[in-house]
Amino acid sequence: MIHSSLVCQGCSGTLHSVSTAHTHFAHLLSWEVDHDHTPACCPLRPFLPLTGEAAHIHELAHADRVLTTPT
Repeated sequence: MIHSSLVCQGCSGTLHSVSTAHTHFAHLLSWEVDHDHTPACCPLRPFLPLTGEAAHIHELAHADRVLTTPT
């Protein structure tokens, strides 16, 4: 699944994400979130890519620092 409309809080750049179903726990997805094109000036570069397993993208570690609030 590809998640759309993600924006980086640090640079307002577009982020892309990819998720795949976890093989052992059906309610968890494996996520990877990163800039479409990583800007050199983004202050949040150390946090990206966001990776991990969660039911929802906003449950990933540091998601609250990187992702804009969903509308």
